Parts: sequence; C-alpha cells; structure tokens
Amino acid sequence: MGPLLLSLALAAPVLKLTGEVEGPLVLSTPGLVVEGEGAVLRGTRGHTLSLLAPGIRVRGLEVVGAGKEEDFLEPDAAIYLKGCEGCLLEGVEVEGAPTAVRVEDSPKAQVRGLKARGLGRSPGVLVYRSPEAAVEGSQLSGYMDAIYVEYSPGMRIRENRLERNGRYGFHVMFSWEVRVEANLSQENAVGNAVMHGAANLVAKNRLLDHKTPIGYGLLVQDERETRVEANLFLGNTLGLVLLDAKEVAVRANRFLENGTALRITRERGENSAEVVENAFSGNLYDLLVDDPKAKARVRGNAYDRAPALPVPHLPSGSFALLLARQPELSLFALSPGVVLWESAETQVPGLRLLALADPEPRPLPQEKKPSPAPLLLGLGGGLLWWRWRR
Repeated sequence: MGPLLLSLALAAPVLKLTGEVEGPLVLSTPGLVVEGEGAVLRGTRGHTLSLLAPGIRVRGLEVVGAGKEEDFLEPDAAIYLKGCEGCLLEGVEVEGAPTAVRVEDSPKAQVRGLKARGLGRSPGVLVYRSPEAAVEGSQLSGYMDAIYVEYSPGMRIRENRLERNGRYGFHVMFSWEVRVEANLSQENAVGNAVMHGAANLVAKNRLLDHKTPIGYGLLVQDERETRVEANLFLGNTLGLVLLDAKEVAVRANRFLENGTALRITRERGENSAEVVENAFSGNLYDLLVDDPKAKARVRGNAYDRAPALPVPHLPSGSFALLLARQPELSLFALSPGVVLWESAETQVPGLRLLALADPEPRPLPQEKKPSPAPLLLGLGGGLLWWRWRR
C-alpha cells in the first residue's frame, strides 16, 4: 500500500493588536492578517507601519503620527507598502501624518474605507508604479493632493470623498487605462487632473465648487483617447479644461452654474475632442476656445440658451472667443453692450461663427442663475492665469 498523502490547509497567520502600540512597526510575513480593531498605533519617526511582503491584510487599525518628512514624492507615511502585491488596507483611520498611505511597487494593492486628515503639504494616498491598485470608498481632506498617482496603469479610484485639499482631489499622472468613477470631489484649492496618459476614464463623478481664480472641476492635459463621461460639473470657475488633449470624448456630462463650462486651450500641442450629448445650464459661458487649430466635433448637446427651432446653436459666441484671447475683458461680460451683442448673435445667423456650432442642439428650460459676481471674478482670474502660463 502506498503512502497516505494528506493535504492540509494552513490558516493565514494573524497578528492581533490591542490598546496603544508604539511604532515604527515593520511586517514582512506574506499573507499576514493584522486585526487592529480598537488599537492605536503611534509613530514619530519614519513610516509608522511598513508592509513589505505580498498579501498582507490590515483591518480596523487607527494610526496616529509619522515622521516629519513632507517631500511630495517621498514623504513619511502612516502606512507604507513596498513590494506588497495584493495587500489590503480596510477600515483604517489616520491622523497627524504627512501622508496617510504610500504605495510603491505593489501591484493590485487595495485601500478601502480609509478615513484620513492631512497636514497640507503631501499627498493623502500616494501610488507609484503599482499597476491595478485601487483606492475605494475613502474620505480624504487636508492634503496637498488627496490621491496622487504615477505610472500605475489599470488603477481604480472609486467612490471616494475628496474635500478641501490644498491643490487636487485626484491627480493622475503618466498612467493609462485608469478608471476614476463615482467620486465626490469638492472645494479643493485647484480641482482635479488627469495628465500625460492615455485611454483613461473619468466617469460619474461629482466635481463641485472649485471657485478659486484657477479652480476647475477637471483638467485633462496632454492626454490621448481619454473619456470624460456622465460627470456633474457644478459651481466651478472652469468646469472642464482640455489642454493639449487629443481624441478626447466628452459625453453625457452635466455642466451647471460654472463660470465657463468647457474650455479648450493649448500650450504646445493640439486639441481634438468629441463633445456630444452633454447638458449645459446656468453657466456664464458654455464653451471657450483658445486654440485656433482645435478640432472639436460638437453635436447633440442640450443648452438652456438653445433656440426652440431646429437650427444650429453656437455655444461659444464671438465675445467668448475674444475673451479667450483678451481675458481682461471678462469684467465686461455682463455689461449691457455685451448682452446686446450676444443677443444679436442668437437672432441673426449671419453674425454667428458656425465653426463650433452644434447642428443638433436640444433646448433646456432656463434655470434660475446664481449671482454672477463670484464667477466673473474667478473667470477673470482663471483666464489671466492661463495667459500668464503661456
């Protein structure tokens, strides 16, 4: 009779933390489960908790403090993941650290349900060279950027609340096929950005109340084949900015009560975009174009200023085009002369610049608009800033 072979399923090792624990703590056991419900891990130097092996899971831990290094790309973090493929942080809270979570070279690492408040100079979650990583269901405020991503293709940023950060809510750089979906990003000092990548998706987000002079709901810069779909842009100085962005699809978004809903501008490259099936209502301007070579296909959008008759509608009047080149004129945007000028354009087709006309516009009912003074101030400042950058 041959030998009897037994297959034993070994349970993952478990580390239970209780009470107050002094860091730094370094864990390098693959597959380790850290149960921290009710425990507080405190640190004052370097990274407070370092995870240095694949498959580690940390649940329910509170981490307070870390070292003082605030370098944007190499900050001290409450939790540091390195070589931590497939690791999971779930239900973690962080206070008093330059960065809450720093992820490097950790494919498929996941951060879920993180609650963190920052010190203002570093990212909340920093993800670097970690393909298919994810930040989901988290709340981040008080950082320079709430979520900053570099060289991490296929990443997911979903259902997070990103508020009152010093620059961006989410900031994606040098990455492709990233999905940014169903986040709330509001009252950040600048806005949100997806830059220097390709084939990214920004969809179903609420991008609200970025009203500083350079505030925008979303900047898409030097991107190719990126899609901006089904987002709400509400109360921003600039709703969506396309800068040197090629083959971008802007589809089924709602642009409500922004200074300028959509701005297409250039620095060194070219712009090409398809703007279809969006809704524009209550904006000071629906479209500004500061790129004479831009290729914009505008079709089938809904406008509160569109005529009831089935005739082409120009979402960017000639004064708006002039304003894109002479931003100091923004102070005259609601003057009686300009209002009369724009009214004439809507009535007299011969005065209209049809290159950017929507041949299939849909009318929207007029909505009550907020006081234009803050948006005018922001619009003027934003346009001056764009000119200064050039």
